[in-house]
Formats: sequence, C-alpha cells, structure tokens
Amino acid sequence: MKLVPQSSFWRTVIMVWLAVLITQVFFLIFAYYYLFLPGVQQTAHVVMLEIDTIEASSRIAGRDQILEALSRHENIHVTDNEDQVAGADSVDFASRFFAPMRDVLGPETTLRVGSLPQPGLWITHPKLQGVWIHYPLQNWGKYEGWIVSVWALGTPLFAFVIAALFVRQLNRPLKRLATAASRIGRGEPVANLSVESGPSEIIAVNKAFNKMRKSLQQATRERALLLAGISHDLRTPLTRMRLTAELLSATDPELTEGMVRDIEDMDAILDQFIAFIRDGNDEDTEVGDLNEVIQEVVSQYEADGVDLTCTLNDLPEISLKRLSLKRMFMNLLGNAVRHGGGKIELASGLQDGEILVSVADRGPGLTEEEMQALFQPFARGDESRGTKGSGLGLAIVKRIVDMHHGRVELKNREGGGLIALVYFPVTGQLVPPDSMLSGIR
Repeated sequence: MKLVPQSSFWRTVIMVWLAVLITQVFFLIFAYYYLFLPGVQQTAHVVMLEIDTIEASSRIAGRDQILEALSRHENIHVTDNEDQVAGADSVDFASRFFAPMRDVLGPETTLRVGSLPQPGLWITHPKLQGVWIHYPLQNWGKYEGWIVSVWALGTPLFAFVIAALFVRQLNRPLKRLATAASRIGRGEPVANLSVESGPSEIIAVNKAFNKMRKSLQQATRERALLLAGISHDLRTPLTRMRLTAELLSATDPELTEGMVRDIEDMDAILDQFIAFIRDGNDEDTEVGDLNEVIQEVVSQYEADGVDLTCTLNDLPEISLKRLSLKRMFMNLLGNAVRHGGGKIELASGLQDGEILVSVADRGPGLTEEEMQALFQPFARGDESRGTKGSGLGLAIVKRIVDMHHGRVELKNREGGGLIALVYFPVTGQLVPPDSMLSGIR
C-alpha cells in the first residue's frame, strides 16, 4: 500500500498543508516557552512577594486587621473559609496548567481555579496560615472549548483548502499541456498553447511544446505525402508491366503467370500503404451491429472457398466506422488464410462487459516478443508464418481498434495456431487513432 499519492496535485497540497501544520506546532511551542512560561513565572514571583508581604504585615499589625484591609480592596478577595474556594475538582487542572507557578511558589502551595466571585486563581500557602487569596484572571472563560477546537482544527483545514485551490490553479496549465500532448500523440489537431500569460516557466514550456507540435505536424505531413506519392506513382508502371506480361503470355505462359502474381502482390502492398496513411477521420460514424460488419467480410471469404467457421452471438449496437472495421477484419482473416494452414474459426460475443471478437487459425505459433512486434509498422512474423506482405496489416488493425477505444491481443492456441482477440467497449465515443507514422519516426 502506497501512502504517498501519485498525483502531483495531492503531493503539493499535502506538502503545503504539512508545512502550515508544522509551522502551527512550532508556533505553539514557541508561544509556550517564550511567552506563556516566562509570564507565568514572573507572575509567580510577584505572588510570592505578596505572600511574604502579607506574612510580614500579619506579624506587625495582626492577621485579622490585614485580612480586613485586603477585603476592602475591590480587586482582591481573601477568605479563611475554604468552603468559598473553588472545589477540589479544579485541582488537577490547576496542577497541569500552573505547574510552572508551583515550581516557583514551592510544592506546599495549593492552587485552584474557580469562577467565583469572578474567574480567577485561588492560592494558599503555609505562610498565609489558612488564608486563601484570589487573583482575577481577566481573560479566563473567554477561551471556550469550541473556539479552541475551531482554532486547532480549523486553521489546518483552512490551510488545506487554500493550498488545494492554489495548487489547482497552478496545475491547470500542466493539465492542459498533458491533454494537448496526449491528443497530438494520437494525431489529433491541437491548437497552440497560450504563451501570453502565466508563470514564466509555464510560458517557456508552452513555447517549446508549440514548436514541437509544429515540427511533428510538418514531419507527419511530409511522410504521408511521401508514402502517398510513392504508392500512387508506382501504380502506373505496375499497370503497364501487367499489360506487357499478359501480351507475352503466348511466348512463355508460366513465366507470365509468375510475373502477374508478383505484380498483384506489389499492388496489394501499395493498397496497404494507402490504408496505412488513412486515419479514418474522413469516414462517418454510425451506430450499428458489429456482427453485420463481420458477416459482410465473412461472406467474401466464403465465396472464395475459404474453410471458415463463424459463430456470431447477439451483440449490443455500438458507435463504429464501418469501412475501417471491414478493413480490420479483412486484415485479420487475410493473415489467418495466408498463414493459418487450415480451418479458420471466427466468433463474437460478450465477455466481462466487453464485446469480444476472436479469429483463430492452426498455423505455426509465435513468441511473445514476435507477437508484440507484429503491431508495429513494417513488422513481419517468424519465417514459419511467411514473410509476404507489407508488414502493415496488424499495425492497421491496432490503429482501427484504438480508434474504437478497444484493444487487441495475440495468443498461441493449445494444439498449435494463433488466435487474435479484439475487445470493444459496449459504450463510449470514438477517438482519433494513434498516429501510425509515430512508429517509424
């Protein structure tokens, strides 16, 4: 269990709050040792001086006359009747609160805190011969329990709220930066971040981000134009080569047939390049049944005589891009046909609140490293599953799955073969896919 929060927001809030709390504790310590304690000790010395004065005066003028003279003073209350003194239940509090005073007056001094005749401190000493003297405490009773509690708990709470608001305001530009970085990583259009106001450090980071964004967009455009141009311009000579090969078919039919197959493979690779460049943003989104898309693709392969078993269970409708999903399923089935070496099994259904579509074959398996690498552009599997193709098929699959907030996995099957598992959330908005060109930057 991690006690330290992962969010920089809460880390900063807690750090500021602890700083305020520690400051408050040190203030209390300082106030006790340098304000309260010296004041109490000084008062104790004055009280001791008064006790000595009363004792000396009693020897000269008599105890009763001194008590009568003191009682005529409006701010001084004296009594030799202990029943008028604060009860014994106050002794413990007085012992704790006025321990420094007892250290000066001596352990034989008795201290009691009471509210009659007015809030104050009752003191007696053996030198007073049973006389109790009352010293008023002007501020006693003003510090009610709820006021102390509000101060002790409210100050840290107030500091916590202020720190949270301050850190939230400070972290807001960082959140905008993180959101913009995430969007630009997915290939979404992102506006320039503000460099007009804010802390100088944030402005510097935003300027660097804007410069990076411009460079990445320029590089992406150039790469896309390069791939699109190459793919488009190669079609013309390929078409001429195919026509020439077909015209020469009477001379060497076997050679001509091989040339035509090679040209068709090259044409298919160019199609993959074009599909790779497209990001699906120009395709309309619709709400539909995923099984309908699967059935459209499956029917094409069944018409070509592919041994394919299709098990489709009822699925809820989701937001989808039909053409992109058809391309994705065609790539998965195409890989299974090309490398599977046997019967292909396709199934759809619900699993743990998600839509699951599986495509399984009985071809050679792959290692974990090879399966992860296959989702990268221009990656091909092990020689046991062949090396034909552009290496973009599964990269396009992952791109389309990411566009639909899903995920895709490859696993080896028991008894041999490979299974592709594609998961889609039942609800959710479509998101622009991760830029496929990021894999070759």
